Amino acid sequence: MKLKYRFLKIFLLTILLGFLMNFAIRRHNNKDIDKIRIHIENSDRIHFITNNMVEDIINRSSKNGNKANKIKDIDIIKTEKNLDSNPFVSQSNVYIGLDGVVNIVISQKTPIVRIKTPQKEFYLDKDGTPFPLSPNFSLPCMMVSGNIRPDEYPKLAKLCHLISVDNLFKNHIVAIDKDKRNSYNLLLNINGVYIEYGELENNRQKLINLKEFYNQYLDYVGFDAYKKISLKYDNQIVATKR
Repeated sequence: MKLKYRFLKIFLLTILLGFLMNFAIRRHNNKDIDKIRIHIENSDRIHFITNNMVEDIINRSSKNGNKANKIKDIDIIKTEKNLDSNPFVSQSNVYIGLDGVVNIVISQKTPIVRIKTPQKEFYLDKDGTPFPLSPNFSLPCMMVSGNIRPDEYPKLAKLCHLISVDNLFKNHIVAIDKDKRNSYNLLLNINGVYIEYGELENNRQKLINLKEFYNQYLDYVGFDAYKKISLKYDNQIVATKR
């Protein structure tokens, strides 16, 4: 008999707990949105996404399809889906706090290369994934021009990353050009001289060789002493004087 009363007590407590939880959830969902807190990573230097754009997506994604005024109006799944579909967003996270604050965290795509082909112009991120230019914001990054194939995107992204993290290369290499022989050239901020890079292979070793050549020779005579420096041959540098 005591066992039956115990089970009955647990059953009634479970029902009561479920009722209270349902009441609390309904009450929470009917609360007005206290605040929308938006955090956009790297927003100090990258402005592809703005707070106004995010708020517009929140309202268009709301369950009433107009403006999200109450917590119950927020459709978290739909909001994240619409944010992630933006070509400048790499990832988003939407959650609602017990205090009625809607929190939006967004990671923006960061361009490392700007590609200019005869047909179109676009960015590449660090993985070599293309995304379009923005009509509202332009971030300075390495310009690569020529008839570039999609299978070369990841290799170009890797090369440009290696250039961007080295002060010597970053200060001297201003653009990359692919010529009609399908060979890449590194263009410098010095007129009349360029670096014949060749194919997008052995990127790290080629740049190591170039840096050693700079430290041993170019740092003393300067780039002006040459009209071409070739890295296209394995484990050697061929420099052509003026």
